[in-house]
Amino acid sequence: MTLDRPYRPEDAAAVAGLLNTVARAGGAGLELPAEAIGNVVRAEIADPGADTRLITDAGGRLLAVALVRLPPAGGFRARLTGGVRPGLRGAGLGRELLTWQLGRAAARHAEIAPNLPWTAEVDAGADDASARRLYERLGFTVERFFFEMTAPTASPAVPRPVEDLRVVPYAPDRERAVHAAHLAAFHDSWGHQPRSFEAWAAMTVRAGTFLPGLARLALAGDEVVGHLLPYSDAPRTVYLGELGTVPAWRRRGVGRALLAAFLPAAGRSGYAEAALETDAAGPAGASSLYANAGFAIGHRIAVYRRPV
Repeated sequence: MTLDRPYRPEDAAAVAGLLNTVARAGGAGLELPAEAIGNVVRAEIADPGADTRLITDAGGRLLAVALVRLPPAGGFRARLTGGVRPGLRGAGLGRELLTWQLGRAAARHAEIAPNLPWTAEVDAGADDASARRLYERLGFTVERFFFEMTAPTASPAVPRPVEDLRVVPYAPDRERAVHAAHLAAFHDSWGHQPRSFEAWAAMTVRAGTFLPGLARLALAGDEVVGHLLPYSDAPRTVYLGELGTVPAWRRRGVGRALLAAFLPAAGRSGYAEAALETDAAGPAGASSLYANAGFAIGHRIAVYRRPV
């Protein structure tokens, strides 16, 4: 006997655990913390009662999950997050849930932004053949690849100082300046959707997993021209969630300077490893920047899309 019900706040840890199990089975490696699920539901799911489904067995064990994550106002990406416990694949449950997600995304699109094109987006390990077959059957095609990368937190080579630049610890009174730098740094990134300050802050500098003591800012005078925002709820791994440089300061060593300040500080705080995801085809040379700082590629993630 199975039960089909919506997500509840107390489900965050179980949902994160299932999604991590699915990701590992498909060849991905980074762990999703429970706090991140709570942030996603609060920020991107309009109505958990209508836009989420959890399948459990009679004992309450989570077997499958489906979340319909809406784009911000004016955005275009409806992210369909979900998965089925690996031992239950092949019985049609994944197809049923993904078909349901597509229907919910279409209904939300008709309600919210019928005159704007929306894209449905899913992802999986690049070598996850089972996920690829399911996605292709439902009209998805691969649009992009991302790298999962990790590095030890040993001190990297100290880069040459960048003229007129200071790297300083994050301070909460600069959060709006960091948001402005974020918008400038990522406006031309693939798939970027601008968010209001409050929406962005809830998922970044005000998130429960944010590590303000390890975050670093690059200042030119008093202007934030680069930022590095880390997160963790694990004892040994720190996740580098956002590293950005405003366009006028790109290719001048800002990213190297931020990483050089961050990695040894993370090591002194007890973290043995830093992890991140980066666009494999990003235009700003991020993969090379991270490789030069000691990061190595562990896994590839494929991002699939189709029109809503």
